[in-house]
Amino acid sequence: MSAATSAIFLPDHSQLTIVSPAPIPRGTIFITHSDPRAGTVYAKWTVRLTNPTNIAPTTQSDRIAIVDAFTCTGQPHPDAVFLLYATLTWYFHLKPPVQNDLRPGAPCSDWRVTLERVGAFAHEDALAAAEQAGIVFLLRHPTEDIYYAHCMRRTFWQLSYPYIKMPSPCLYLITGNGVRAPLRPRPARDLYRRHIPALNAVLTFRLATLDDVPLLNKWMNQPRVSAFWGEEGPLEKTEQFLRKNLGYDHSFPVIGSWEEVVVRDGRVMESGVAEPFGYFEIYWAKEDRLGQYAKADDWERGLHVLIGEEKFRGSHRVKGWLGGLIHYCFCDDPRTMTVSLEPRVDNERFIRYLMEEGFSKEREISFPHKQSALMRLTREAWPGCAV
Repeated sequence: MSAATSAIFLPDHSQLTIVSPAPIPRGTIFITHSDPRAGTVYAKWTVRLTNPTNIAPTTQSDRIAIVDAFTCTGQPHPDAVFLLYATLTWYFHLKPPVQNDLRPGAPCSDWRVTLERVGAFAHEDALAAAEQAGIVFLLRHPTEDIYYAHCMRRTFWQLSYPYIKMPSPCLYLITGNGVRAPLRPRPARDLYRRHIPALNAVLTFRLATLDDVPLLNKWMNQPRVSAFWGEEGPLEKTEQFLRKNLGYDHSFPVIGSWEEVVVRDGRVMESGVAEPFGYFEIYWAKEDRLGQYAKADDWERGLHVLIGEEKFRGSHRVKGWLGGLIHYCFCDDPRTMTVSLEPRVDNERFIRYLMEEGFSKEREISFPHKQSALMRLTREAWPGCAV
């Protein structure tokens, strides 16, 4: 069996280089954590991926052991939780297993892997730390006093680790339009960053600024966009639009960008060139217009979306940025149980994309300016990022 080398970038720009058996990534895998920009190696470790079959990954038969983990100085790696997070970042980016043996109407199983209590997780304190971080969950054996440590793909994509962002205090205020809602924290400048190997690109979301007015004006004046947004016009109109949206307490405007992953001097690198592709609004539904037409929970998030660049359209890109927006919403605050959108009812293609992501149509809403389909996705129903 030959070996394959792949690379995945983490949100802090560091890189995982993975050398695994090919074409089936089963057996011994070698992972290196480094900074390709500085040429610095942080750590290396070995992963043993086993199961009783001759394929990998499998839905629930895989077992992972993390062993021989050392820092660049040759010391044992001090952070078992990071080792597991980084390993699962590679593992859950593998091509999802297919349950070919299902009979019609048979229940499907969630994709999960069992963590071996050896190597980095030979001691109980390491396992307890991973459990506290939400990366593993323990299931008791039905007949023996034994707990198995499992990692599930569905829950992996809802982790706040490694961002470690604490939710804001629950302090209620009465808004200007008379809605009692929690005090909302101000958004960070840089909101989200994730390497999507299937697209050979890094997806980022950042807070929009008034410097984005010319770009947003170009997008708003495209007939395809203006048909749904109705904000075509001169720069002054777009500036007024963006300034208003920057002033809200319950909502903020976002620019999404793609950054290509390239090979330089034989090394896989982030290109460093972010290409903006879309404008988004992320809002708390309770205080928004949606909250006047449909009951919204205190921590329910809503999204408005606009894709401006033609070259970044297409279903494969939608899976990337839509999954990224949902991922951000669920990781930003663990109290968020629902993400909602209200596209126009005739936007059938986008509604189909939403349903493929796990959204369901709750009902239609007659806003003063449009007839909308209320599309909602619960945290429990989201299977995780599709790519």
